[in-house]
Amino acid sequence: MDDCENMPLKGVRVLELATVVATPAASRMLCAYGAEVVKIETSYGDELRRVGEAELVPYDDFKNPIFTIHNSNKKLTSVNIKSEAGREVVMRLLERADVFISNVRYASLGRLGLDYETLKERFPRLIYAHFSGYGPKGPAAGNPGFDSTAFWLRSGPMSDWQVKGSYPFVPTYAFGDVATSSVLLSGILMALIGRQATGRGTKVETSLFASGIWCNSEAVVSTQFQRKHLNPDPSRPSNPFDNFYLCGDGRWLGMYTNEYCRDRDKFARVLGMEDIITDPRYASLESIAESGVIAEGVARLAEIMKTKTAPEWREILISNSISCEVMRSICEVSSDEQAVANGYVEKVDFADGLQVMMPCPPVFFSDYSRRPYQPTGVLGGDTDSVLEELGYTAEQIAGMRADGAVR
Repeated sequence: MDDCENMPLKGVRVLELATVVATPAASRMLCAYGAEVVKIETSYGDELRRVGEAELVPYDDFKNPIFTIHNSNKKLTSVNIKSEAGREVVMRLLERADVFISNVRYASLGRLGLDYETLKERFPRLIYAHFSGYGPKGPAAGNPGFDSTAFWLRSGPMSDWQVKGSYPFVPTYAFGDVATSSVLLSGILMALIGRQATGRGTKVETSLFASGIWCNSEAVVSTQFQRKHLNPDPSRPSNPFDNFYLCGDGRWLGMYTNEYCRDRDKFARVLGMEDIITDPRYASLESIAESGVIAEGVARLAEIMKTKTAPEWREILISNSISCEVMRSICEVSSDEQAVANGYVEKVDFADGLQVMMPCPPVFFSDYSRRPYQPTGVLGGDTDSVLEELGYTAEQIAGMRADGAVR
């Protein structure tokens, strides 16, 4: 492990028993800023190791970019936690851990003696972070919760972020997982701060469903009143200056106001619509709705926007302090000059000369450093070194491997 003297989480030890994205992404953030993270996988390995097959991305042992995003710099072990020797390894790791983080279903953890109620008696200072799809209570508590089900489908955005009747859009793989990982991360950090004052550990819980509701907070509230669907007919938005328009080069641009009545005159002058300044139908969002002039205004703006390219309009609008952006494809992001300049993506060298622009942990400190990306390796690649740190001899490790307790 590289030197972490100048990292804010130096000395924090984390044991991860988790798969796929949301939970490993939270411990990845801890690891990036100095924590030592030991990841336990089964002999089959984390399913994320093979996601590259479906995503058409390399997924070999030493060139697995998708697995590396959320597991870089962790110590990778493979332990059979159903075996007696494997459970003993887990207990030894917990003796020195500050945080235990898992998304294994809670009933299964209980059968293994790894539930919070059991562990808090033996490790009263342990921060126990558990992640689920739908939360620990209610009729769906035991259901398998995926990003696409618990975060997207159950909390409403797949219905309301598009025009009614449209075929449901397909979110980017693990989008909701990554969003939710930040919630879990913040809970863990709060628990660590709390432990400094109390000396006690605690259980930290969140779920994809909880995060989906929180991310859609304003919508959950607003739809309890007059609006029952958030995305109306695109030709009739509530504000003509808060909308998407197709430009002369065939690219879309979105423009946005802070407050209609305050910004209307500026928008009108910049876009060549000065006549609406004195038109009472455009006086307010209420008058726009009541008069029905919105369709006329949107149609007029649509023709105006076609007179220039999206980058040309962006330059004009930005120079007038109007928030806007050209709609880009995700494939453009890895080479975006703004992303590169700020270190939001960085080039990582994998095996066999493979180079990939990798998204970086999105927190930057003036006086702390962050671990650089390290491509992940084989399943159980660090098992021996981790067990040796726990005091196991080479002979003991060999015997455990022969018995299938570790890999």
